[in-house]
Amino acid sequence: MWCPVLAELLFPDSMHPTSNDLSFNLFGFHTSIQPFFWLIAGLITALNIGGINDNMPFWIGKLLIGMAGVMLSVLVHELGHAFSFRYLFNTPCAIVLHGFGGAAVPLQNYQYKNDVGGVAAKCFLSFSGPLAGFMFAFVMLGIVQSIPTDDRVAIALLRFFLGWTAIISIIWGIFNLLPIYPMDGGHIARDLFVFLSPRQGVKLSLIFSMTCAVLLAVLAIRHGFIFAAFFCAYFVYQNYLELSFNSFRR
Repeated sequence: MWCPVLAELLFPDSMHPTSNDLSFNLFGFHTSIQPFFWLIAGLITALNIGGINDNMPFWIGKLLIGMAGVMLSVLVHELGHAFSFRYLFNTPCAIVLHGFGGAAVPLQNYQYKNDVGGVAAKCFLSFSGPLAGFMFAFVMLGIVQSIPTDDRVAIALLRFFLGWTAIISIIWGIFNLLPIYPMDGGHIARDLFVFLSPRQGVKLSLIFSMTCAVLLAVLAIRHGFIFAAFFCAYFVYQNYLELSFNSFRR
């Protein structure tokens, strides 16, 4: 889900369709891709394909194809959530790809029982996004293995697209499974805590989420991943605000 909460905070209109969005219907889900998504997708790709060197047309080709790979990876991830909403909870939803990732947004309230079956369904709803991404990556890697390596530009770009899309899907799935709210893993952790302790589950899940985020932020700083450390620090802050709000409300 990348970070819909962060998107809402920094860009309040980012979760709502605009006239500048690329909008279409995919498997019955209204889907919008916002302009800022392409900017971030381009930045992520540019930082990972190396310098321009002497072959600018080839570099531009890799950049555009890489952006398409990022879009496809996030879209498949959100489709996993969207299909789970449809078939597990009979709930229609829309898909939005924004600058901080994507979100499958339910268009109506949905209910689930706090029993084993209900919690299992809710956890699968969160896991379905990374699962779809992992399955998609497996297919992409299988295809790239069947393509021979040669010097043709078209083949090189195709192999790059398949491999890059698979890598993004795997990394994105693993990142989302971190037990930090509001990532998919954080939702799973919260559902389990609430199931085990209905009264204190949300509080315990937030404390657990903050602890994991702090540890990951320290680890990221030690290895020079300042951008990742920033996100972890923000998650700590966001979880602290929710914990304070819940404590005040009680």
